Amino acid sequence: MIKLLPPGLHVILGDAAGGIFTRVFFARDRLLIDQDVLSCGPTPPLTDTAAWTRLRHEYWNNIVPGNAGENLPSRFNLVQNAKRLAEAERVHIWAATGVSEQLFVAFVVNLMRMVGGDLDKLALLQFESIDGRRVIGLGELDESQLRSHAEPALMSTDAAQQYLNAWQALTSPEPTAIANFAREHPEANRWLRLAMPLMSRRFPDRRSGLTYWDHELLTRVAKRGPAVSHIIGFTMAETFDQGDLVGDWYLFGRLLQLGSARNPQPLITLSGDQQSIRNTEAVITPFGEEVLKGTASNYPANPIDDWAAGVRLSSADGQLWFNDGGRLARG
Repeated sequence: MIKLLPPGLHVILGDAAGGIFTRVFFARDRLLIDQDVLSCGPTPPLTDTAAWTRLRHEYWNNIVPGNAGENLPSRFNLVQNAKRLAEAERVHIWAATGVSEQLFVAFVVNLMRMVGGDLDKLALLQFESIDGRRVIGLGELDESQLRSHAEPALMSTDAAQQYLNAWQALTSPEPTAIANFAREHPEANRWLRLAMPLMSRRFPDRRSGLTYWDHELLTRVAKRGPAVSHIIGFTMAETFDQGDLVGDWYLFGRLLQLGSARNPQPLITLSGDQQSIRNTEAVITPFGEEVLKGTASNYPANPIDDWAAGVRLSSADGQLWFNDGGRLARG
């Protein structure tokens, strides 16, 4: 049986999922696409959409030094068309279960409130599993799977508030609410409760001085290198089931930081193009091996200059937070 597209405006995360949606429903005029991955990079409080767009574009365009990338917004970009949220008879949020998908839902709810929209008009089409397999990102689905969507469920006032609470935690310069979210909000969407604590992994570990993704990459430099394409590919494949999909470009940027000449003690040695995943190689240094063994720490041997959600981390300015066994604590 062919399902008709519910009336109203539809929002979805990512160009891949947006392309599938368009092929299934032929309703591009009723679709807005969020082209960002909010689990990566800076997410300070959103008070102005133009400033927010500049900040996020600057982050993605500079994640690989000297390579501006291809971050080109479409005319269906969600942020650029945010006012349409307030005008729609209904706003349907299409989402899967992964970290970036749940943060996307929180972003849409916050954006709806910011532009003066009625939160009672929000509906959620939540994809949890297909054929017994968890759906982490909607870009994984094919046309028939997307077509088999469940009926949209109106978002209750309480559910909308939980997503707003998550957004406030994500954008706060004081990040303890991120790690504590699941415990303090037991009534929130189960996938949101899984997603938020995973964001605490963006903060460097108290003992190793590395973020979770830096540590995963360094481990695979030792085991899977020297080809960076292999290092990143295995990192993504072997962590996929965690539901924290950050993408190859983000991981490439993190890998380049591990081998940056600005580090007094680089953890890896890089060779090749260094603007191309396919044409770069990485070899772990003796210091990197010590960090992996736990006999040395990346910090304070190397400075920290980074973003973790809404928190600016800077060892030069004495602004540091660390992940201490899942608890976030000041440095």
